[in-house]
Amino acid sequence: MRVYHPRSIMGHFLLLMIIIASYANSQVYAAPAIPKAINSNPASLYAPLLLPWQAALTSSTVTDVYCGAVIINEYWLITAAHCNHDYIRHVIAGVSVIPQRLNTKYKFTITHKINHPNYEPKNFANDIALIRVDRSLLDVAQPIVIASINDQQTANNIFANHWVTHQNSKANLIASGWGKSNTDAVIDYPAQLQLITLAGIPDNRCNGLLADHSHIICADSNIDGLIKDVCSGDSGGPLIWQDPQHIASDDFGLRVLGIASNGARCEDRLNDPTRQYQQLHGQYTELAPLIPWLESYIKQYDNLATFSLSLHYSPQSYKYDPFTLADDYPQDQDIKSLLVSTHSPTAGSIPLTTFIMLIVIYLFRKRIDV
Repeated sequence: MRVYHPRSIMGHFLLLMIIIASYANSQVYAAPAIPKAINSNPASLYAPLLLPWQAALTSSTVTDVYCGAVIINEYWLITAAHCNHDYIRHVIAGVSVIPQRLNTKYKFTITHKINHPNYEPKNFANDIALIRVDRSLLDVAQPIVIASINDQQTANNIFANHWVTHQNSKANLIASGWGKSNTDAVIDYPAQLQLITLAGIPDNRCNGLLADHSHIICADSNIDGLIKDVCSGDSGGPLIWQDPQHIASDDFGLRVLGIASNGARCEDRLNDPTRQYQQLHGQYTELAPLIPWLESYIKQYDNLATFSLSLHYSPQSYKYDPFTLADDYPQDQDIKSLLVSTHSPTAGSIPLTTFIMLIVIYLFRKRIDV
């Protein structure tokens, strides 16, 4: 008669637990106690590719994300000028999770990059750079429309009417990136794209806004008593706004108003949470006034007879509306949100069903005689 020996059963059970734990560890890419940006959520918690215009800037590897970027055209992206360093060689696009082994179709080589000619590093004026990549980004990602001057004015009016202190404000902005994760013990950079909902702040109520910063957007947490902000590594990432007049459109009226530029150190904000309304607000480069430079440079570099971002922009049909899906509060990350889904661009992953089947086969083959 073939039966299981009790010690053998216990041994196999312990081995099974080790295997499952190892599998989970190999598939989980980021599980910080406080996800980055401060009190953010993983974008993949809501949808596989919730923010298809988001990109990351890396060096020769894909393990470290130095800055974010925004796709505005088939070959062009924008980022912060202070992110433009010689070691930035590649763009990663079309993913929400960046594994250590990345399918090459999501990795693009940078062929050209240029800062705005009037960029001032001392005060972050005109903190914007253009980046061109070697092949079409549209195979894996989608661009987003840059807000026009009229869009920006509409947004400014909404900010003036809705921003309040010591009360909750309506979330009218979303920021995102792969910047720092803060825990009690370490500062880490997550593999999962993080997002936060924010509220726009009128210029005359923005803490730390310099007088010559006429083209800066200020934003901060929309929840009283809950600090939310982007952090180091999120620079160059998008600040997204939704035009209330075009929510029913295929692109949900989504516009990029700005890119993350500067603000308070996240460590300082976390160390002084009771002074939420006295802290330096997040500051983002306002894009609408910079459209003429963007169009002129792209037209010249690509040797185009005529070019405008609006004329050469194909209306996008986004699958998800992040303003409908995203939460104002940080959510507990369960195993489902941390495991790589079938949409993730990892190489060589074993599907969970296949993995479980292998375990079952293993146990049956390891039966012993008594």
